[in-house]
Amino acid sequence: MFDTIKKWAYLSLVNLLIVSVLGVILRYKGAFSLPVPDYKYLLHAHSHFAFSGWVTTILFTCFVYLIPFRKTYVYQFWLNQVAGFGMLISFAIQGYGPVSIAFSALSVVFSYWFACSYLKDIRLLSFPPLVKSCLQLAIAFLVISSAGPFMLAMGKGNMVLYNNAIYFYLHFQYNGWFTFGVMALFFWAAPRFHIYLAPNFSKVFVILMGIACVPAYCMSTLWAHPPGWVYMIAGAAGMIQLAALVFLILAVPVIKHLHVLWVLASAAFIIKIVLQVLTLVTPLGRFAYGFRPVVIGYLHLVVLGFVSFLIIGFLILNKLLKVDKVGLGIFITGVIGNEVILMVQCVMAYFFGSGTPMVPYWLLGAGVVMMTGIGLMVARQRK
Repeated sequence: MFDTIKKWAYLSLVNLLIVSVLGVILRYKGAFSLPVPDYKYLLHAHSHFAFSGWVTTILFTCFVYLIPFRKTYVYQFWLNQVAGFGMLISFAIQGYGPVSIAFSALSVVFSYWFACSYLKDIRLLSFPPLVKSCLQLAIAFLVISSAGPFMLAMGKGNMVLYNNAIYFYLHFQYNGWFTFGVMALFFWAAPRFHIYLAPNFSKVFVILMGIACVPAYCMSTLWAHPPGWVYMIAGAAGMIQLAALVFLILAVPVIKHLHVLWVLASAAFIIKIVLQVLTLVTPLGRFAYGFRPVVIGYLHLVVLGFVSFLIIGFLILNKLLKVDKVGLGIFITGVIGNEVILMVQCVMAYFFGSGTPMVPYWLLGAGVVMMTGIGLMVARQRK
């Protein structure tokens, strides 16, 4: 079983390398002229494969690592790979079309099958209550997020409904499936690596995050100027998340025992919560949803800075990946550089109305650095 999980972890890392290659091509198209492939199609392929090929695949792998192995999960793993690579190729060729939608539906089938199997398997296992709660919440939000693609079909022709359907999917993936998934891994691994967590504070943190997740979706709809009660719900959810963040900080009183990747992931999570709450301030909220680099920076902060750093740290500590310090250092440098460049671009645009024309070239450089770091980590696994 352990060898199978290691193989899946390696294949997941290869998928992350593919995601980074697509990111570099997108950055190149932003800086130089490259007529083929179509930018919008490639962007869809990049984002869908980042979700399915990297984050969902590696979370699936880590979740299966926590329980007794069953053959069912082998079939589910390869079903997810078929769906992921199908979306990668079809979105790059045709964008949203019959083939890409079919593979997207196949991905939803995988998520339902996995949810049923995993919830059944963990029901009788003696996980710590905090870990089991996070696992259950993560899978529940994975299933809930699948309503987003169905809402897209209903919202065609109505820009507000269509965009809110996209934000619905993104919210419950990012703030539900991804967030509670990595929380489960952290709370499971912490005591095994001598990391003391204050149990009462940890419990309150998870409870508050769980309570806030559904109403926090209202924060993603503020761009459309909804009724006042939506702002009230969004504000309450934001305050609950801030309170949860305080309890998380209290739950981890000493960070010196944390892996460096987990320290960086914690910093990214703190920034993530603060940025979400800042969108409640009307001028900043309008700017955030109206200026694309803000959204891109936020998405990369969560996927790379929070989720990927924490998961790669988990894989290394559990010896599911070999350590490549050079590759890891280069990857971390690229991620931080990418976020800093996007932040500088956003600050300059907010205060001065425009950024520097060098930004596309800097972002391309950051993308190449990230790709190089991931490539070295993949090569290390082969050795």
